[in-house]
Amino acid sequence: MQLNENFFLVNLGVSNAVDTLELPRHRWYYYKEGFSPSLIEKAIEFSGVKKSDIILDPFNGSGTTTLTSSLKGYKSIGIEVNPFTSFLSKAKMRNTKIKNFINNEQYILDGVSKGAISPLKGYSTFSRNDSINKWLFNDEVLDAFTGGWLASKEIKSYNLKQIMQLALIISAMQNCNATRDGKCLRYRDSWQKNKYNKNSFLSSLQTNLSMIIEDIEQYPVSERPNILTGDARTILSRKIEPFKLCVTSPPYLNTFDYTDIYRPELFLGQFVKNNEDLYNLRLNTIRSHIQAKWDKPFNSDFGELYKKSIEHILQHKNELMHERIPSMVQAYFEDMLNILKLLRKKAEKNAQLWIVVSNSAYADRQIQVDLIIAEMASLADWKLKEVGILRDIRRRKTKHSPNISTLRESVIILKADR
Repeated sequence: MQLNENFFLVNLGVSNAVDTLELPRHRWYYYKEGFSPSLIEKAIEFSGVKKSDIILDPFNGSGTTTLTSSLKGYKSIGIEVNPFTSFLSKAKMRNTKIKNFINNEQYILDGVSKGAISPLKGYSTFSRNDSINKWLFNDEVLDAFTGGWLASKEIKSYNLKQIMQLALIISAMQNCNATRDGKCLRYRDSWQKNKYNKNSFLSSLQTNLSMIIEDIEQYPVSERPNILTGDARTILSRKIEPFKLCVTSPPYLNTFDYTDIYRPELFLGQFVKNNEDLYNLRLNTIRSHIQAKWDKPFNSDFGELYKKSIEHILQHKNELMHERIPSMVQAYFEDMLNILKLLRKKAEKNAQLWIVVSNSAYADRQIQVDLIIAEMASLADWKLKEVGILRDIRRRKTKHSPNISTLRESVIILKADR
């Protein structure tokens, strides 16, 4: 199986979300795990999809696929298991009357100024208490957020309510003592000196509201997507419209618990109420992590390349960071094969499926996730068009894989011939 090292999108930055920091509506909330809207635009151009066709993303994340499609006038469907990021993707699509926005803006700001006792004060690491020496939010920030949140619940317009609530969550995270860094939340170097408080929260909120209203006014969304919250493996089994183009990036095979780094947002927005809710959410995600005791996999027929990879991992168990990694690797490809089969059933004739993936490193060997998925795609009746290299990702060397400093990131392009 050949890799296209001269793929027309190689080293153009389409597999990361850096450019969304400046793009209208996308910029409302930076989602590091996302990809560039230009990837969607190129896929639309390359596949020849029409405005009457459906574009699908079963791992919609913050909604790059659905938002880009909508801004371009295409119909789209997004599926996302994380209720916060699903909310995020929906909120970025909302339109509202400017007059209504302005009339309610001061009401939200007054709610923030007044404040209210946050239910998260004293819970886990969300606020300062005697049993911890680091905490996510200072009390004034939590109370200011809660005051604004309670005010937002009084807004009658559903669209505007979601927009205001997103602005509040954005502002809270900008005043959080920790920030996302790789696989976890890390405390800012100067978190104690920053002394985030009600005034800093208000300042962030006013800036964010100004940005949001500017984008709503200049970039209205005319084609609303259908965004569904839940496990793609379950939702794709139900009746949804057939797609002509699917552009997606499933969780990478990297032991990364994507629910954990969005834990603050999940609790702030009341998408989960306790750690049990958070754990149950983990159980509904693709088995690319070891943070939950999901069902053990039973299928191992994923092609010759997978067979060689898992044999190496099993032969070097003592070099792994966790004993459950072999089972996780098998479970991941079992889930991905299931997804490929479900997507094939929903694909129109000549539909294309673009999957952005990164390879992984276990036991000092690069697991070629892109080629394994490409090989097993035939088991789901997909025809491989090509595997195009997008970039090499630098990784921190670890004692478990000391000789691997980069990992390949690629796009697998599949076609439904019949």
